Amino acid sequence: MKEPPKENQKFCAVIPVYRHEAASRQVALALHNEGLAVVLVDDGNSPEGHAILESIANEIPETFLVTHTVNKGKGGAVISGLIEAARLGYTHAFQIDADGQHDLNAIPFFVKASKKHPCSVISAYPQYDATVPKSREQGRKITNFWVCVETLSMSIPDTMCGCRVYPLDTVLPIAKRITNLRMGFDIEIMVRISWAGIKMNFYPIHVTYPQDGVSNFRAVHDNIAISATHTKLCLGMILRLPVLLFRKLKRK
Repeated sequence: MKEPPKENQKFCAVIPVYRHEAASRQVALALHNEGLAVVLVDDGNSPEGHAILESIANEIPETFLVTHTVNKGKGGAVISGLIEAARLGYTHAFQIDADGQHDLNAIPFFVKASKKHPCSVISAYPQYDATVPKSREQGRKITNFWVCVETLSMSIPDTMCGCRVYPLDTVLPIAKRITNLRMGFDIEIMVRISWAGIKMNFYPIHVTYPQDGVSNFRAVHDNIAISATHTKLCLGMILRLPVLLFRKLKRK
């Protein structure tokens, strides 16, 4: 794929927000301080939470607010943010979670990496400290195993880290077709990006879990939904097996 001229690249950030309104202020400010416009997506927060997000949008220049009157899930929020970013004329969207778990000092590195590889998806993979819940760490290992199966590749170290830079022209059409709009979204979009033959570059990022942090992960419901996503993706892999094998042989 031919890379667009650097003068035509235009970057913004997309932050899906649900129950992390207070933490999102620091994230939005860090992105703004690095020269990025910010698209905040209010994913059905309470009236009090919406008021906080409105104040952030009003206080920080070049910050835009997209509002869902009901919660659509992280995937639904990310898709709305990517659509708004494209509507505003941006070519790349740096999607980062609102909870502040990712090292905000790494923002310049990921933007620079995307500018160097503008046709690639630039994704973080987590470097955990001692605060990570063991259940989350083990769950990621299980998901990473199934992603290897679904993509016939071991080149994807993580599909659940909510810190990525998406080139909108190639990723947005894929995002719009995804059906799991909740916790399985991050997994499904990366597998489908791999199936589409879009390059992905991965870099580590420090991740910490605040002791008083708010988690939107529902252990039983979301694990069942993620399992269903993997089942669907495995079936999709079988249907695409000839194409995936041909690609692998062509690269050798």
